[in-house]
Amino acid sequence: MEHRDTSAAAGALRDRLLAQPGFPADLALLDGFVRAASVYGPLDDYKIYSPAAREIAARLRSEHGEAATRMFLRAAIAHAVITSLAGPIYAALPARIKLQQLRQFGRMVADTDPGVEWLSFEHDLFRKEFGLATVRLYAAGARLIDPRCGIQRSMLLRGSPRDWLRCAHTLGMAGGFKPYFQTHIHTFMLEGFTAEATEELYRCCADLYALHPEALGSFAASWFYDPAVARVSPRLAYLREIPESGGARTLFVSAGKDAIGNALSKSANRRRLHEAGEYQPKVYMLVWPKKRQQAWARANRGAV
Repeated sequence: MEHRDTSAAAGALRDRLLAQPGFPADLALLDGFVRAASVYGPLDDYKIYSPAAREIAARLRSEHGEAATRMFLRAAIAHAVITSLAGPIYAALPARIKLQQLRQFGRMVADTDPGVEWLSFEHDLFRKEFGLATVRLYAAGARLIDPRCGIQRSMLLRGSPRDWLRCAHTLGMAGGFKPYFQTHIHTFMLEGFTAEATEELYRCCADLYALHPEALGSFAASWFYDPAVARVSPRLAYLREIPESGGARTLFVSAGKDAIGNALSKSANRRRLHEAGEYQPKVYMLVWPKKRQQAWARANRGAV
């Protein structure tokens, strides 16, 4: 969709929901919620919302129930898209991020079902969708970028002494523990999860440093940054190899627990290797210092 078409579709969806019997609010409260939820601190990640926004959501659920609250939250996403398209944050986005943001706006307002389970203020999918709608999160390739994150100091004590030294050197090279861009997978964007989209993610990061000069680099943590993945699932090796080719570093985070569940859930081969004792899933953090990432992006410009 084009800019005007997307705004018109969002307006039609919002107005249709406002006119539904049982809609639990009016346009003024809808606008108040979007504005309250757009107030956050410089290091508040996408899961942190203002007390005012949380109070509105809690009151709606208490007074009107789950179904009506879901309808309200669907309308809030549409209203946030309208507000963002007319606002200064969207207007200031670099061209490649603006294009991807608009694509996600179009996807969101084309989905009109007000009854889905994830339309809950506490649900991660809602928070990601609403973060996109308010441009608190940026669409980038097949993932999201949250520009208000930091790396925990406990990372310095993960794994072996050799891991500690590697972590200290990497974070020292980047400039410290915060702030960083943190990248996230989003269920509704997984159809574009490719090597090309991974490269585009990091080009987006490089472009966004102009808007966030305070950021020290980008990071993410997952089982698929484990160097062992190149052996057990070679087709996923690009997820680590692309950023490492530009100077990113992988740091040990943990083994077992969530690493096992996430790594084995969609692969019979990884399950077989794990059961045979030939693969023990681990979580690694990928940290890419800003200057190295910018240098990689200059050498790998891609198309806008």
